[in-house]
Amino acid sequence: MRTTIAAAVLTAGALALAGGSAHAAQPQAPSPAPSPTQSKEAHVTGDAWVRYSVDPQNPLRRFVFDAHGQPFKVADGKIVFGAARGTVRFDHPGPNGEHNWGTVNVDYVMTGGPVAVVSGTSPGGLWPKGARMTFTVHDDPRGDRYDRMGFSWGVVDPRCAQMDMGPAPFTSYVSGKGYRVQHAELPAVPEGTQGPDKAPTCVNADLLG
Repeated sequence: MRTTIAAAVLTAGALALAGGSAHAAQPQAPSPAPSPTQSKEAHVTGDAWVRYSVDPQNPLRRFVFDAHGQPFKVADGKIVFGAARGTVRFDHPGPNGEHNWGTVNVDYVMTGGPVAVVSGTSPGGLWPKGARMTFTVHDDPRGDRYDRMGFSWGVVDPRCAQMDMGPAPFTSYVSGKGYRVQHAELPAVPEGTQGPDKAPTCVNADLLG
């Protein structure tokens, strides 16, 4: 009799443990996704002289960034690239010390941590009106003297500069305030949003020859 009762108790205990294990092994339902919120803007600012090693006789260039926004926005149920504002100003001093200032009207800012791609078009002057120009910035966390930036001419074919692509930041910091990249996550894209229109390629070919 004792053997029968003991066996029954053991069997019940084993079933209870098995049931508990099966319950514990069941996957938990995922937490509900947070509701989409308006993304903050990214910011790329600063002023520095950099060294352009490809021109050893006249290597200094100055770039001043005041760029804010995002790479795209969602408008009327569709992704539209170009959701930024601001300017990039740059000075390419001549061999006799003369200054040659150019300006870019910013329409694109994308960040990833301390790295940014900034793009826009020329209003005319040093470059033909409408020419697409793109910049990259690395705001090095070690300090201003480690900052780097790149631009879409010189060592890059400027005829095919694209809004969403830039060269590696190939110039090195010389002097100035340095650069600041304030990262922002990409904008939320609601379900069912249409993709962007196909971007034209090599938009500068006709302008730059």
